Amino acid sequence: MSILVPAAAFLALTIPVIIALYFLRIRRPTRIVPALNLWPDQIRDRQANVPWQRLRFGWLLLLQLLAAAVLVAAAAQPALSAGTSLARHSVVLLDVSASMQAKDVQASRLDEAKKQAGGIIDLLGPQDRMTVIAVGSSPRVLASVVGDRQALHRAVSDVSASNGSADLSAALALAAGLVRPGEDARAYLFSDGIVGPIRTDSASSLPFPVEYHPVGVSGENVGLTSLVVRTGAQSRAAYLHLQNFGQQARSFSLEWRADGHLVDVRKLTLAGGQAQDLVLPVPADATQVAAHIDAGDFFALDDTATAVAKTPRAFRVLLVTPGNVFLEQAISLRPDVQLDVVAPAAYKSTAPYAMSIFDRFAPPTLPNAPFIAIDPPAGSPLAGGAAIGIGRVRASDAGDPLLTNVDLQDVHIARSQDLQSSKFGRALITSAQTPLMLVRDEPFRQALFGFDLHESDLPLRIAFPILIQNLSEWILPPSVPSHSFHPDEPVTIVPEAGATSVTVVRPDGSRRSLAGGSVATFGDTGPTGLYTVEQVVSGQVTRSWFTVNLFSEQISQLKPADRLTLPPLRSTTGVQSLHRGQLEIWPWIALAALGIVVIEWLAFHRGL
Repeated sequence: MSILVPAAAFLALTIPVIIALYFLRIRRPTRIVPALNLWPDQIRDRQANVPWQRLRFGWLLLLQLLAAAVLVAAAAQPALSAGTSLARHSVVLLDVSASMQAKDVQASRLDEAKKQAGGIIDLLGPQDRMTVIAVGSSPRVLASVVGDRQALHRAVSDVSASNGSADLSAALALAAGLVRPGEDARAYLFSDGIVGPIRTDSASSLPFPVEYHPVGVSGENVGLTSLVVRTGAQSRAAYLHLQNFGQQARSFSLEWRADGHLVDVRKLTLAGGQAQDLVLPVPADATQVAAHIDAGDFFALDDTATAVAKTPRAFRVLLVTPGNVFLEQAISLRPDVQLDVVAPAAYKSTAPYAMSIFDRFAPPTLPNAPFIAIDPPAGSPLAGGAAIGIGRVRASDAGDPLLTNVDLQDVHIARSQDLQSSKFGRALITSAQTPLMLVRDEPFRQALFGFDLHESDLPLRIAFPILIQNLSEWILPPSVPSHSFHPDEPVTIVPEAGATSVTVVRPDGSRRSLAGGSVATFGDTGPTGLYTVEQVVSGQVTRSWFTVNLFSEQISQLKPADRLTLPPLRSTTGVQSLHRGQLEIWPWIALAALGIVVIEWLAFHRGL
């Protein structure tokens, strides 16, 4: 045991003061006399003139001395040596991602993590400091290098779970930035281990060790992982994917609604680990559809899925080609594109199109608008040098957003025009011999392919439709993307021409105003459900929609990780000089003193 405030021992002087008061106290004996004039004056006078009396035992004296002693002991703040070793600077990493809402432990995983983090806070010594970081899709510092236990407890108790993922790498990088070089520090991670990819290379090494405290016990869960509305020639239908991530069979009901109205109810049973795809009807006039299951599991966030059913505003796109099925199919995958295909001989430059695609054809005059040119014929303004053999291809910049999810490792090209001297724009796809594909932003967003798609295996790879999709959304970004986003994922909103105001109505009914007339990024997408974007154009309100759903198999699997592979400790850190924490017991002693004072008060009023 150690004493945190030794100076409080001076308060022990109150004990002899109490005893002295009892020495000086005049005790008048009780006498029964027939008249006051017979009062024994000599005894009264003697007691009044003698200051010191013989100390006599009394329960009140004993209780008062005991209360004073206990209060002095509480003021000195004794502390017991704790069993857990703490560093001078403790960093608490509290997982607040979606999976921490699971209720497979008392209240929820997050409540259990808060309880365990509170235990670490209670072990802080008077010279210790703590930083608390909430680990979500974007880590947040809840308390930075704080020694006040009450402030730390408040910071932990006030945090709530989000609907997003957990970026542990970003949280660790943030924590490392808050620790001074050479500082005695240690981190404590309270999580179920369901986190995003963790960088474990030497570049991301940490200046402190990390203790992982797993939270959660069960992986039993049934979730909806995908909901897509497809429009065919005759009708629309929704495709729903649901899966039992647990080991036990589950029976439940599925409710299917359109614009809030019940359309269908189905009874389903899924064995452990089984998945099922359902095709559900979509009314012709529906704006949004929603599926809900009543699985009765530990996790409710993935029991509901929402999708936009209304066809978005279409872009008219012209494809001029002598024949290219691969290109037609890739462009048609975008639901808001109305594609017109014409032969080169039938091309007319007067038709208004949002974007034109010229495949092995060059018009006499290039349109002053967005376009994609593929293998322009020799002699045209966009044509490059003589064709040369290529072979393997590679990305000019692997981090370019236009190449997101585009895998070029197994793509080969037989030959391509030499674009080395082209002034068209920057290279997106290149080779050892020459650039193969160029893009530019001015005067409009445009792209140039230097090779014939039929002289490559690119159209046979999954990379091709993804590349065309990325290009078309870059050249013609939809005003409001109608597909589903993940919680906390930013949404790019391009106001329609002439829009004076843009307002986003969230699923809970709250409204967020955006600047009209300029491209805006809306990031307040925490709640799941349907988001409505209202734009005022020429005095009229137009509405479009997008949805936010969990749709994460990693999170829906729900099973906690027993261990995590964390970044290594920096070799220059050395051995951490840890000290044993202290558990203060003075609040309990103060409570005991209060009890003694109450007993003394009762004894006084009973005449003891």
